[in-house]
Amino acid sequence: MNLDLTAYITLICTSGVLNLYLCFYVFIKRHHYSNIAHLFISHTGFTAIYCMGAAFSLLSVNLEEMKFWTVVQYVGMPFSPPAGLLFVMQYVGIKVRKKHIFALFIIPFISLIMVATNNWHHLHYRVFEIDPVLGAPYIHQEIGPWYTIHGMFIFSSMFVAFLLAVYRWKETAKAYRLQLIALMVGQLVPIVTAFVYLMGFTPQGIDPVPMVLWVSSFLYLWSINSSRMFTVMPVAKDAIFNSINDGVIVLDEAYRLIEFNLASKNMFP
Repeated sequence: MNLDLTAYITLICTSGVLNLYLCFYVFIKRHHYSNIAHLFISHTGFTAIYCMGAAFSLLSVNLEEMKFWTVVQYVGMPFSPPAGLLFVMQYVGIKVRKKHIFALFIIPFISLIMVATNNWHHLHYRVFEIDPVLGAPYIHQEIGPWYTIHGMFIFSSMFVAFLLAVYRWKETAKAYRLQLIALMVGQLVPIVTAFVYLMGFTPQGIDPVPMVLWVSSFLYLWSINSSRMFTVMPVAKDAIFNSINDGVIVLDEAYRLIEFNLASKNMFP
């Protein structure tokens, strides 16, 4: 195994382990968090499966193994972005309903079926073979019509999640903006990487997206531990805080003004 391939696998495994850790960490403490936790568990769980499939795909020695691990990747990859979108929707105050979950998971389910049965119809991949120059486990592929639909949906899910976090920026108190930054960067990193991949600026025959997902995972882990991403949600807090008729101000340990509600603002213009 050459050094480049070893580096790729190491980065992918790092992303997978971090997402798996986040998934189990939040699952174990889910009773201490708000109802947003189950969406985050789904998001990180699907991402961990995606990374695991990508890592084992790079360890494959023949085409059948590469196809098998590609199917495993699609058990997680198409579901992770919409799960992340649902997580961000709940975070910014949009109530997630069952119909939202059903609607967002239709295309991922179809994509999984399309990849698993691609040998029969070639609608997802027109060509999926071992790269004739680089050899296994590098893939030479030509995309089919469903891959285009799938790609547009995945990109849109991540981009809408990013926009929702940006939209909440001005309405979020400064004390909680680090959480929004983590969410925005967490969505932006795979978007930019996927775009660069589609433009052909990444190593040939390799999907670079799982290699950079550790960045998003690290930011989420930092937010949970340092700014209480799940225990204090700015949207829920703001709704309660600003509905109080009495004036309330919040000071830190040094008696510096952190924030105040609308009633306080009217009392002390």
